[in-house]
Amino acid sequence: MSERRLYGYAEDELSCAVMEQLVAFCNRTRQQPLLFYPGFPENKRGCGNLKKLIPAVTNMAKANLANFILTDLDTIACSPELIRQWFNLHNAQPQPPKNLLFRIAEREVESWLIADRNGLPRFLGISVTHFDKSPDQLSDPKQHLLNILRKGRKKIHKQMLPTGVAHVGPEYNHQLCQFVRNNWNIATAVEVSPSLRRAMNAINQF
Repeated sequence: MSERRLYGYAEDELSCAVMEQLVAFCNRTRQQPLLFYPGFPENKRGCGNLKKLIPAVTNMAKANLANFILTDLDTIACSPELIRQWFNLHNAQPQPPKNLLFRIAEREVESWLIADRNGLPRFLGISVTHFDKSPDQLSDPKQHLLNILRKGRKKIHKQMLPTGVAHVGPEYNHQLCQFVRNNWNIATAVEVSPSLRRAMNAINQF
């Protein structure tokens, strides 16, 4: 069966890399592989810009054009509430339109990386004892990871940490994207992160 093409959008560089790897991993067993159009997934640089796409991708879905959107839950109470807000829905169990693969990392995509209990500590060279065992339950996974990096002694750890008004250091996204593309064990991570497991199931069923 021929592949299914799709557009992809995320709120930052790291989430784009995660999307690519999730699709590649699922394509190992999918009968109909998913393939991003050239230039996608696209980094929309913030959840606000990502949210503005919803009317357009909803119309694209109606025209049978497939899209994949990945965002963070952040401080919103739960995934259904985020879907209600973004899609202006009012039902108890809101669903994005057909042909739109809409996934939410709880509470940030970093939780899915922390869920690789052996891989990320090994990649960063920091003891696994510093990493939370239930990353989906963290209120701020990115801050948790930054706090872990402050325990590191390597130059790269300091380069990943923010200075001044920056949220992350200059090497933060580069290093974590390298981890995602080359070292991230998704098969292990889904056993630790329920939201990642739901995302994988959704991609497989799409």
